[in-house]
Amino acid sequence: MNDEQLKILITVADNGSFSKAEHTYYMSKQAMMKHINSLENEVGFKLLQRTATGVKLTDAGKIFYDGANHLLKEKDKILKACRKLTHSECIRIGSVEHQVILDPVNDLFKKRYPEIKLQKVVHPNHSGEYRVRSGIIDVGESFLSTNQQNASHCFDELFRTPYKIAMSSNHPLANKETIDLSDLCEYQLYYFQQMVPDEYIQQLKDAYIEHPENLLKRTDVDNQIHVAYEITNTNQLLLAANPFIDRVPNLKAIQLNTDWIRIYGIIYRKHPSAAIQKYIETAKEYYRGL
Repeated sequence: MNDEQLKILITVADNGSFSKAEHTYYMSKQAMMKHINSLENEVGFKLLQRTATGVKLTDAGKIFYDGANHLLKEKDKILKACRKLTHSECIRIGSVEHQVILDPVNDLFKKRYPEIKLQKVVHPNHSGEYRVRSGIIDVGESFLSTNQQNASHCFDELFRTPYKIAMSSNHPLANKETIDLSDLCEYQLYYFQQMVPDEYIQQLKDAYIEHPENLLKRTDVDNQIHVAYEITNTNQLLLAANPFIDRVPNLKAIQLNTDWIRIYGIIYRKHPSAAIQKYIETAKEYYRGL
């Protein structure tokens, strides 16, 4: 038997069904059933029995369940004590040039868990999903996209931010409190295709139907920060929903008068370690408190 089999048994028993358990354990019910069948074959007795509404522990399963909980908790305590002595735990945090989401989380985490090291792994862009999947980093910042539902990593929401139009503080539109799409078409507007959902792009194209030449698509997403700095001395505009945008000097970001939002969060591989789970909870708690 192994830890994963024990964790699956506990999760299924706590949820009362494989269908409910797959939403909390991030594994299909078919895969969990195979693990339970393998565990039952190894121990030589049934741990779960089917009911009209799901599954429940057998009498032997109840004893095994209590023992599995105890074993896992004791193992975690032993590892924590050993790692505290050796200072060997390390979480690799994905960091990009204009990262601002996880920096305050890092500060809070260091105060709470000084025995766990945090190592920044710098990379040039937002492709943290690849680095998490490849094991290059343990956690990173990201935004919710449609392809993350079936991805090998997990995404937890931290906050939502509206899309804004960034411009020079001297721009003719800079005195507005909010901006309508109809205000934009007389000015060149940059947008990064990877950062804007298709339905938003179509609404932009509709707004620029009389001046399509002013709508400028960018695919060099690594250069977002550079474009933001470049437009500070022009009448050009930049569509963004990036937290870094408010930190660019001489740049004003005004919220669009739309319901457009972008969901930011933290990404990590499935079945994170106890240390990484602590980091994830710290990130959620930090942003819940804002």
